[in-house]
Amino acid sequence: MASEVEKEEWTGGEVLFAGGTDWAKIARGGSSKKQTDQEKMAEAERKQLYPDQLAPVRLKSLVGVKVMFVAAGSGACHSIIGDAAGKCYTWGRNERGQLGHGDLLQRNVPTIIKKLSGKRVIAGAGGKHHSAVVTSDGESYTFGSNLYGQCGTGSLKSKDKVEELIQSPVLASVSNCDDVSCGVEFTMWLCDGKVFSAGLPQYGQLGHNTDHEYNAKDSSVKLMYAPQPQPKQIQALSQFTVTKVACGQNHTLALTQEGQAFSWGNGGYGRLGHVKQQDEFKPRNIETFNQRVPVAPDVAACSTTATFCVVQVGGQVYACGKWKSSGDNTMYPKAFMDLQGWNIRHMAAGASHYAVAADQSTITWGQAGNGELGYGPSGKKSSANPDKVYALEGVHTHQVACGIGHTLFLVKPGSKQVEDLEVYEPAVAEEEALPEPEAAPAAKGKGKAAAGKGKAKAATGKAAAGKRKAEDGEEGAAAPKGRGRAKK
Repeated sequence: MASEVEKEEWTGGEVLFAGGTDWAKIARGGSSKKQTDQEKMAEAERKQLYPDQLAPVRLKSLVGVKVMFVAAGSGACHSIIGDAAGKCYTWGRNERGQLGHGDLLQRNVPTIIKKLSGKRVIAGAGGKHHSAVVTSDGESYTFGSNLYGQCGTGSLKSKDKVEELIQSPVLASVSNCDDVSCGVEFTMWLCDGKVFSAGLPQYGQLGHNTDHEYNAKDSSVKLMYAPQPQPKQIQALSQFTVTKVACGQNHTLALTQEGQAFSWGNGGYGRLGHVKQQDEFKPRNIETFNQRVPVAPDVAACSTTATFCVVQVGGQVYACGKWKSSGDNTMYPKAFMDLQGWNIRHMAAGASHYAVAADQSTITWGQAGNGELGYGPSGKKSSANPDKVYALEGVHTHQVACGIGHTLFLVKPGSKQVEDLEVYEPAVAEEEALPEPEAAPAAKGKGKAAAGKGKAKAATGKAAAGKRKAEDGEEGAAAPKGRGRAKK
C-alpha cells in the first residue's frame, strides 16, 4: 500500500501515452447510413493520419520535460499535465474551450496554457467540457463550459440555449485548495480538508441534500435542475478531514483522515456501495469501511459505474458497482481479489477502463476501443480482468490518468526501457474541431433534464441496471468473459 511504503521525493518524470489520437472521433459512433466508397477511403486516410497508439509511446514534445502530475477524468476526452517548473499543458478535444488556450482549436500535442504563466500548477482534473487546475498558492483556475456553473466562478451567464464558454483560465471562488476532481458537469474542490462543489446538481451529485429539481413547463412536465455556480462547502463532511476526492461521471467518493469513506450522487449499479440502487443527495458513510476496515487516505478511483479504494490493513483493493460488461452488480464494497498482494501507489479510471501503478508494474483493464489499455498490437483490445502492461514491466510508474479513449503513464525517466519506446509526433499540431454529432431526438413525455438526460429515479433490480446503462452512456467494446489475476 502506498501509505506504508517509504516514498522518495518525486522530482518529475516522463509522460507516456496509449489510446486514441483522433480526439474528434473518440467514443463517437459513426453514421448509421451506408458509407460510399469515397467515404470509406476518407475514413481509412483519417485512421492513417490519427493512429491509435496500442502500446505506450513517448510524446516528442514532452521528451526531456520533467512532469510532476498527469490528469484527465472519467468524462474527459482531453488531458492535463504540470511540469517541474509549474507550467500547465493541455491537449485533446476543445469544443468548449476546455483546454484553456483562448480559442476552440483542437490541440493534438501538449500545449502550455499561456494565461497561467507565473502560476505554479500542482493538480488538475477534466470534466466533459470543462477543466479545473490548482496552484501552489491554493488558488483554482477553471475553463471551458460553464453551462451549469461547473467552473465555480460564482456567476452564470448561460441563458436558454446560449452556453457560456470560458476559453481562458478564470479564478474559481475557492481558496486554500489542495486538489480538484471533476464529474461530467460538476466540480469538487478539496480545500484544507473540506470539500466544496459547484455545477449541475442532478442526482444530488453536489452533495447538498438536494438535486434542485423543478418543472420548467406550466402545461406539461419538463424537469430541470437549477445550476449552482457558487462553490459551496458540503456540510455533511464538515466534521471530517477529507484527504482524497474522486469523481465518476455522476458520483463522488471522499476519503477521510479518520479512515472513513463517503459516497453520493447517482446510485445506479450499486456504485455508491450502500446495498441499494438509489441516488444519495448528500455524503453517506459506507458502512463497510467503519472502524473494522478503515480506508487508506490517498488511493481512490471512480468510473462511470464503479468505485474503487484501498484499505489500510494489507493494502487490499475494494470495489463496488459494475466494472464488467457482463455479470451482476456489486452492491457494496468487496475485496477486489484480482489485485491482491500488490502495493498500490496510484489508481485512475476513465469512463469504463482502469489503470493502476503498483510496485514495478503497471496494470490496466476494462472496456476499451482505442488501445488505451496499452497491451500492444498483438494484445487484447479489452480485458475483463486486470493484466500487466508488459511494455512497462520493471518500470517505476509514479502516477496514472485515464480519460475517454486514452491513458497517461507518468514514469521514472532515464531507463533504457523507456528510452527505447516509440516516440510519437502527430502530423498536425492544432486544427479546427469537427462539428459535434447531432444528439438523438428526445423521447416524448418528460422533457430533457439539465444534463441532457431524463431524470433517473431510484431503482432496484437487474431491469433498473439495464436502464442505467443507457442513461450513463457506457462506452467501449465488450470485454471478454473469464476471471484471473494480475500475477506479480
